[in-house]
Amino acid sequence: MPWMPAPLAKFFTYWSLTFAVSFIYLFAMLVAGLDVWDDLMDRVRKRRAEKPGASGLAPNPLVGKSVASTLGIGPGQFPDAKRRWVLDRAQAAVAKLGAKITVVVLEDSKEHPLVHFHDGARLKSYRVDKTWVAEARAGNVERARQIEDLLERYLASDFLGRHEGRPKRTTELAREATAKTPAAAPAAAARPQPPAASEPS
Repeated sequence: MPWMPAPLAKFFTYWSLTFAVSFIYLFAMLVAGLDVWDDLMDRVRKRRAEKPGASGLAPNPLVGKSVASTLGIGPGQFPDAKRRWVLDRAQAAVAKLGAKITVVVLEDSKEHPLVHFHDGARLKSYRVDKTWVAEARAGNVERARQIEDLLERYLASDFLGRHEGRPKRTTELAREATAKTPAAAPAAAARPQPPAASEPS
């Protein structure tokens, strides 16, 4: 080894084989240790499984459940005044139709209330325009009636099979709502009114 100093080259000449054997021995010990550890953990798992009442890993809590059956409002998610107002109207629609349906009202990223109807098997969601809700809560009786009517018609169509009363598409619904509200007609000429309730896209 011309690039190595003579004393160091002499040292490795005599001891290189020893270093190689030592490295192989240490590597073999590491592999054996990992094998023993794996065998030990396997025995522990078997003993735990053999214990009375042991169920192993916890089963998936969602097995056998539909999306609708898992929907609900958890702690800290109680509705505010706006969502409570929408929830009361949606529950009134359910009671009027006599349907066995649970209602949950959340909000989307743009603060539009999202009404979820579910019977444990099916889940249907509808977006209620926040502007319409604000107008209804401010005392616009006609706007409140329109929201209640639309929620009832969607509910009857999706859960009771009354498809003839299902609301029209969004653009037609906006024209229909504008026609029902004479006071809003001048403003509608410049800006179409948003739909009270629609299926989220």
